[in-house]
Amino acid sequence: MASCRILAAAVLLGLCVAQASAFYSANGPVVELTASNIKSKVKSAGIMMVEFYAPWCGHCKALKPAWEQAAKALKGIVAVGAIDTDAHKEVGGEYRIQGFPTIKLLYVDDASGAIKSVDYNGGRSAKELVTFALDKAKSLAMKRLGEKDSGSSSGSRSGSAGSGSGAGSDGGFYAGTSVVTLTADNFRTEVVKSKDLWLVEMYAPWCGHCKALKPAWIEAASELSGKVKIGAVDCTAHQSVCNEYGVQGYPTIKFFGPDKRSPEDYNGGRDSGSIIAFANARYSEMLPPPEPVELTSQAVFEQECLGSASSGAKPRRLCLISFLPDLMDTKAAGRNRYLGILKRLGEAYKDKPYSYLWAPGGQQAALEGNFGVGGFGYPALVAFNPADKKYTICKTAFELSHLKDWMESMRMGGASAVALQGSLASISSTDPWDGQDAQEEAADEFSLDDLKDL
Repeated sequence: MASCRILAAAVLLGLCVAQASAFYSANGPVVELTASNIKSKVKSAGIMMVEFYAPWCGHCKALKPAWEQAAKALKGIVAVGAIDTDAHKEVGGEYRIQGFPTIKLLYVDDASGAIKSVDYNGGRSAKELVTFALDKAKSLAMKRLGEKDSGSSSGSRSGSAGSGSGAGSDGGFYAGTSVVTLTADNFRTEVVKSKDLWLVEMYAPWCGHCKALKPAWIEAASELSGKVKIGAVDCTAHQSVCNEYGVQGYPTIKFFGPDKRSPEDYNGGRDSGSIIAFANARYSEMLPPPEPVELTSQAVFEQECLGSASSGAKPRRLCLISFLPDLMDTKAAGRNRYLGILKRLGEAYKDKPYSYLWAPGGQQAALEGNFGVGGFGYPALVAFNPADKKYTICKTAFELSHLKDWMESMRMGGASAVALQGSLASISSTDPWDGQDAQEEAADEFSLDDLKDL
């Protein structure tokens, strides 16, 4: 009986060990490294991207899909490995690992045969990881030819700014990240002559405050993608640019809005939250408020709310759909008043991925039925989330102040959402409103003499 218990314990122990070592599949693209094989594996590969991780680490678990994707993309080009530093603490000590995950590029120095490393501090997407690895591989290859890589610098610094467009030739400080490397050669083209909004850091690589800002700057670049471009200029290499903008200390941050001749100094916090909030606020100021769109066809509904594969339109986070009173009741002036309220509501939330749609009451009866409104009591307003097929009915007065309160209540989770029952109705095709009053039908004329014989 005792032997059975011992055997069972051994089996359980074996299972635990198997689970601990199964963070990355043995048959997968990521090379499983240990204290006993890491040096031989790196020397055999010549160059390897290595993740130092702990199985319990949440950030390591989040990185795992991108790390495996990068390993597949780099197969046969740059080896990609991972080592459980929790289990192999001596390796963590040797490479001075202080947090998880830590990513380093390890390579064999041709002159000494020793393994050297380059820290990776870029983004955590597969594209950014691959870009960094390819830049370093190119840099090492050019060094073996005795030439300087035109796209990246050698040694402990890396190449271009990776996924950022217009990356310069000395972007080692932000290699492999979404930060765009700006230089004296490309600054005017990329920033001054562009219509994009830019936040630009003017820095020196040796500057302690610049090094402290670096993680927040990288995070901001990733978060603000598609809204505000994030760039950086090395003032020690491109002094002419920094002199032009009166840089007297590092880092100096400037915002280039529509008028590129008068950039705005950024004097806010140096954390990613403050930087992102500043950029989003400037981005919102430049956006025109969304216009209320009349629901006249299914194509309009898809473009403005549900998303459309054919046009590439993405689903909105929230669709505000109004059903307005009949034109005979309000005339054009009354309808325009309601549309004006919707437009001002859109202006208040123009930085949010919301859309504002409307239809005359009764014209899209099936859609009204989906939301349990209509038939009477116009105007009616519904907030619809196309992603989870839930909606909330506005039960307050159709006035701007009341609608804002309702919106804030929804955003804070105070308004209950209802799941859509059945299939979402298709939109009936109708002619758009011409902006005029409704035409009253002429009454048939009759004479009082016609009543004499009754």
